[in-house]
Amino acid sequence: MTLSSPPVSSRLRVQALAFLQDMAADNRYALTQEQLQERMAAISEEIDQTGTYTHTTEELEFGVQWAWRASNRCIGRHMWRSLKVQDCRTTKDHAGVTEALAKHLDMAWQDGNIQSVITVFAPRIPGQSDQADVVRIANHQLLRYAGFEQEDGTVLGDPHSVEFTRRMLDLGWSPKSRSAYTPLPWSIWIQDEECAPFDHFAQHPEQFPEVDITHPDHPGIDALGLRWYAIPLISEMALVIGGITYPCAPFNGWYMGTEIAARNFCDPARYDMIEAIGLAMGLDTSSNRTLWKDQALIGINQAVLHSFDRAGFRIGDHHELGAQFERFCKIEDKAGRKLNGDWSWLTPPISGSLSPQFHREFDNTVEAHTNFFYQSSPAADAAVRREDSSLDDAPRTSDPFHLENQHETPRCPFGFDRIGKVLPFKRPAFLKGKASGH
Repeated sequence: MTLSSPPVSSRLRVQALAFLQDMAADNRYALTQEQLQERMAAISEEIDQTGTYTHTTEELEFGVQWAWRASNRCIGRHMWRSLKVQDCRTTKDHAGVTEALAKHLDMAWQDGNIQSVITVFAPRIPGQSDQADVVRIANHQLLRYAGFEQEDGTVLGDPHSVEFTRRMLDLGWSPKSRSAYTPLPWSIWIQDEECAPFDHFAQHPEQFPEVDITHPDHPGIDALGLRWYAIPLISEMALVIGGITYPCAPFNGWYMGTEIAARNFCDPARYDMIEAIGLAMGLDTSSNRTLWKDQALIGINQAVLHSFDRAGFRIGDHHELGAQFERFCKIEDKAGRKLNGDWSWLTPPISGSLSPQFHREFDNTVEAHTNFFYQSSPAADAAVRREDSSLDDAPRTSDPFHLENQHETPRCPFGFDRIGKVLPFKRPAFLKGKASGH
């Protein structure tokens, strides 16, 4: 005998109540039992009438912050209460979306003193996966470098971007130049229709702030011509608040140095620069026994932190960030508030055993009612909807961080990048009050 799932409306009520209870416990809102019951009654009535419910401004603001706090893979979530919200739930056209995204970049930038911002577009109606999403963004990040396939099989730029770059070129994108650091255009979807590639940064290069990577003691690294953008702005994940899915909710924090240096520059599937960095530092690369890779990895991490600090752009380092997260864990433990985590993501990719997270065990259970989730691409979702007979039959991913394991969504698994979530961090003390520049 097969047990059927509870009706969508029943699950939605359960998730809404769990969310409201978390909000009621926050001292900024401190809802009384009576207020909670009144709001829940109103939500239930709205669900009965429409199949969904609408978050108030306060609920949206708390919801995005709580989703950040619940994100198991983010080591910077001790800053969760600082997340700023741009409410764009009524924005439904391409011009309005691009205007909102440009405003998001301005809100986040702050002359290099980057602040965490999220822009929330229209929600999805639960249980109606056959209905097109109002707004979607196909880019992994709003700021990202292209990956151009070369005739010899190599990639000019970021290998992670090859497929997306190919699609943008096929749809008519014509970059002014092709380099290892060409900003990608935006792929915006309105009601399941893909708009033409929008090359925002060709028109507004000032909104793509970059840092040239140099090292104070190794000029050979300077000669490599490495660079990276300053704002990590994730744009492909789904936000869920109290059971309501927002399929388009781009958000940013600011970088931790290891994300750029250890992963983006040195991962074999990314820029794969570890050997070039080792040679630039004059290291003996003839044998792994010299530990030249380890020295090169430390060297490029030093270079990234040095370069961002010199430019006056906010960035974190894994030692202080790990210490701050450990303090956050202890505070939450003392207060009796559970804090889940993914050990493999919370432990930094260099000097792992020097971090407090290496020596902790974490419960990696995913909080379902309010969180950020991976999701199928807008192209995959639109394709499934065109063949709606497969909506309930398509295979589901086993990843607990994927939306379709928690909520109703078209059943079309899509490969996603697990390079890292944005890791907010404070500005170094010696830079506070210093004028920022490029």
